[in-house]
Amino acid sequence: MRLLLSFPRWWHLAAKIVAGNRQGLSKGGNIAGRELRGGSCQLVRLFVTSPDDKSRMPSEPGVSRRKNSKLLKEWTLIVSPFGLLKVRLPCHVTVSPLDPHNYLEADRVFVTVRGTDTNPQDSPALNNLHVKYDEVLKEMTIISDDMDRAASVDVRTPIKFDLDIKTSGNGCVKIEKIECNHCKIETEKGASVLQSIKSQKIDIQSKGGKVICLGTLQGNTDIHVSEESSVNIEKLQGSSVIISTKNGLLKTKYLYAESSCLSSTAGDVLLGNVHGKIAKDSDSSEGFLKASSCQGAIDVYIISQEGETNLKTQKGSITVKVPATLKTYLQLSGNKVEVSPEIQLQDIQSASREDHLTVTGYMNQQAEKEKCIKAETHNGAVYLKSQTWFQSVHLTSL
Repeated sequence: MRLLLSFPRWWHLAAKIVAGNRQGLSKGGNIAGRELRGGSCQLVRLFVTSPDDKSRMPSEPGVSRRKNSKLLKEWTLIVSPFGLLKVRLPCHVTVSPLDPHNYLEADRVFVTVRGTDTNPQDSPALNNLHVKYDEVLKEMTIISDDMDRAASVDVRTPIKFDLDIKTSGNGCVKIEKIECNHCKIETEKGASVLQSIKSQKIDIQSKGGKVICLGTLQGNTDIHVSEESSVNIEKLQGSSVIISTKNGLLKTKYLYAESSCLSSTAGDVLLGNVHGKIAKDSDSSEGFLKASSCQGAIDVYIISQEGETNLKTQKGSITVKVPATLKTYLQLSGNKVEVSPEIQLQDIQSASREDHLTVTGYMNQQAEKEKCIKAETHNGAVYLKSQTWFQSVHLTSL
């Protein structure tokens, strides 16, 4: 199923960048190899700039605009560093950082509202829009329940500012190049686009909008989406990663985590390069990966492993790609189990029950069972393939 939304230009660009990566990861092909079958089958210092004032901050990047949108109002607020931005709006929201070289004190927040109204003084986009800063709480708030949903709000904050952003309706959220302790985003039908975010804790929720992560998303991450929402991540790095979808696709190109739990009720789960540690010199020794789906396929490439990998789907195939030199214990179970000939298994045992086959064995000598790959599908096939890192990034050896 395809989800068609009306976004500003940069939303289309983000979606285009991510969509370009899908074909290579999900491309299938014939499998040649050994085939095994089971059975038959406060006080605020505030500066307001009118739209007619041409003295814009030249050091700041241009604001993302919708087609035919006009500048309606601007605010410049003096804030304290390391504060919180709280947004509750029914329209598109963009958050980007100030240039730290031009704002060394990190004490400004710029807010810009754009819309299609010809009379900014009587604009529906500004009705009941409250922009204020509480010096005691160090909290910047931008709140409105009934402003024009066709408007857009652009916010530039110090680079290290916590975020708590919630939009309603089709309001989309775009966050880029922010470092903070906590980044929280909640949308209804609008998309969430995050680019190069570093945070101790990242929480994202959506009831129908896409979640698109460009560049590197770094931090302990919790993403929960429902309905047809999909999650598409370029690179994710954190100690703990939990992602769940309902009917939409769950896809990560690069995943570095000590522990990961990825699940989908009825969507496909596609995992690119999966590493069991954040870095090779990590002290962690028991990382694990868990991916599950009720009615979707699972496709995962495991480069290194420090613990257990558990893949399970009720209805759908499971494809596990590993380097031929990986040392691990295998337990593969499905209507059919197929292993590429490049993979050498020892102590192979198989058991068949009704239309279900379970194959166990060691890959490249007997390894500890703490390092194991378990793949189980109740109604589908399990494929174990050999794949090099060059093949995973679509490079060819010389």
